[in-house]
Amino acid sequence: MIRKETYMDIKSLSREGFSVRAIARMLRLNRRTVKKYLEEGSRPVYTQVERESVLKPYYGMVKSWIEEEYQATKIYDLLLIQGYAGSYETVKRYVRSLKEQQTQLAYVRFETLPGQQAQVDFSDFKIVEADGTETTVIS
Repeated sequence: MIRKETYMDIKSLSREGFSVRAIARMLRLNRRTVKKYLEEGSRPVYTQVERESVLKPYYGMVKSWIEEEYQATKIYDLLLIQGYAGSYETVKRYVRSLKEQQTQLAYVRFETLPGQQAQVDFSDFKIVEADGTETTVIS
């Protein structure tokens, strides 16, 4: 399949009077391809075939394993034991889509009036004096 721009180039060069061979040479296409697009008059529309996933019979198991918080690699290993013949990438994509659908843990932000609540951060600092002595300050 060629891109729309290439199809437009074929049509344009044909209108300018170039032969099929010349167009094929310039665009680095097979001359039969160029001839086909010139004869059809329009770029063919391709439709994607809907296929059933190899993983479909195992959806229930995968969902239950996701609830147990297994990772895709572990799920793939468990599926192989069950007789799954598909690829790891298929499992990984499906697990990712399920995890994105899960409810994300969210924290509710709350605010208090000034003076009702305090927050303190602690950290250690080392202070090096001019004479080379070190002092650790916790603040």
